[in-house]
Amino acid sequence: MRMIYIAVFGLIGIFFRYYLHTIIPKYLVSPFPYSTFLINIVGAFTIGAVYIMATERVVFSSDLKLGIMVGLLGGFTTFSSFCLDTVELIEHAEYLNAFLYVFLSNVLGFGATFFAITLMRT
Repeated sequence: MRMIYIAVFGLIGIFFRYYLHTIIPKYLVSPFPYSTFLINIVGAFTIGAVYIMATERVVFSSDLKLGIMVGLLGGFTTFSSFCLDTVELIEHAEYLNAFLYVFLSNVLGFGATFFAITLMRT
């Protein structure tokens, strides 16, 4: 059942992201990437809420929790997982690891993207 939840919710997340990514720029015309920004913030908020409801309030089964967190939010945005990983490190007093995770993910992610674009253009 777990894999079915992940697959079905994953499809929903993918299509919801696509829909918002096409609708938001019609209302917020700007060089700032509002659609990706807003999708990431909504995803980060949602994964925090689902995490607490599933682990501390037991509103969801573990299969449904994975379906929503991995499938829906994984299809919607992986930024939400990044945020949850960071918060969990902080909650476990792993401050250096949290800092390194945020810093290195951003710096190396940007660098890897820039390098790939430069490499592919040559």
